[in-house]
Formats: sequence, C-alpha cells, structure tokens
Amino acid sequence: MNGILFEKMRFTCQQSGHCCCDPNIIVTLTYRDLLRLFTTLYCDFRLLLQKISFYTLDSTTSPILEKQMVLETILTSDGKVIPGLKKHSKKICVFYSRPSCSIYSSRPLACRNYPLAFVKEKELIMSTWVKNSPKTCPGIGKGSPLSQKNIEQRGKRFFKEIEKHNQVVRELNVEASNNRPLTAREALWTLIIYGESEYQQRQK
Repeated sequence: MNGILFEKMRFTCQQSGHCCCDPNIIVTLTYRDLLRLFTTLYCDFRLLLQKISFYTLDSTTSPILEKQMVLETILTSDGKVIPGLKKHSKKICVFYSRPSCSIYSSRPLACRNYPLAFVKEKELIMSTWVKNSPKTCPGIGKGSPLSQKNIEQRGKRFFKEIEKHNQVVRELNVEASNNRPLTAREALWTLIIYGESEYQQRQK
C-alpha cells in the first residue's frame, strides 16, 4: 500500500529565521543540492567550498547511528564525510542574511521540507514534524491545512532524491574501496559533475 498517514497539518513559513539560527539543525546536502548551490554561486567552486562543511564520522560514531542517518557517508581520504551547510559561530547558517535566506529559491532539500519530516516503512510514507520544531517554528499551526496530495508529492520527491543520492555515494564508495579514495573536496566535485551530467541528460 502506498500512501501518507495524514493529519490536519498546518504550516505557513513566517520567515522568522529560527530554523536558520538553530545550532541543533544541520543541513546536509544531496548531489542535486550541491549542483543548485554551485550554479547559484556563479559556478565558483572555491566560493562553494567557503559555504560548505564536511561533517565527519569518526571511530566513536555508533554503527547503529550511522545506519539511521538519511544520507550515507562518503568514504574519502579525509574520513567518512557528509557535506552540509556551514554555520557562523556554529550557530547561524552561512546563507542567512537577516531577515531572510539569501538562496531561498535554491535552498537545499532539507530546508524546502522543514519543518516536515518523512519516514518510510516498507511501502508506507508517513509525515510528521521535525523533532522540537513545534516549539521553535512559529509557522506550524498557521494557514490552511496542508493537502494530502501536497504532502504525498513532497514525500515521494524527498525519498526519490535521497535514494538516488545514496546510490551515487555507494558507487563512489565501491570505487574508493578498490582504488585510492578521493579527498573530501574531490568527492564534492565528483558529485557536482554527476549532477550536471544528469541534468543535461534530462534536457535531451
């Protein structure tokens, strides 16, 4: 059975910036996110690197926790990493320019869906609020109820992008295991190239 466990969820973004300034929120990036950011930043890879952090998993990270992560880690010569948006003083998103996001139209998948979270169990997709977001996000409870169709479309789009990203990462990791692992920066560039190639294929 395909579907959404749907309740009357209301949300209208108030552009409060609370999510952009929450030190507990880490915005991880898919290869499509990276391509969107790269394009938005005038295709300047050096500029992109100034906006990106590589969140590293070390030997103390629980294997169970790693398996629970939405994005799979990339095996690089710098360790197991996941690319994400950098924060100023470990708190404020590097793209947050009060009172709004400076890359709103190109914001990452995680930002587009916030404060919605999606969970898949077999063929069932469930929607809920991101942990603690009802306490911090003033947009929750505002506006008309989100339609079941809207939530279903967003959930499917979310899992499609995540699953495709993880597939690409697994291919990179196989290559890294058989040959010399890429550096984190090289892996980032490879993901952007893959995204651009995919985009060109869709345009044909």
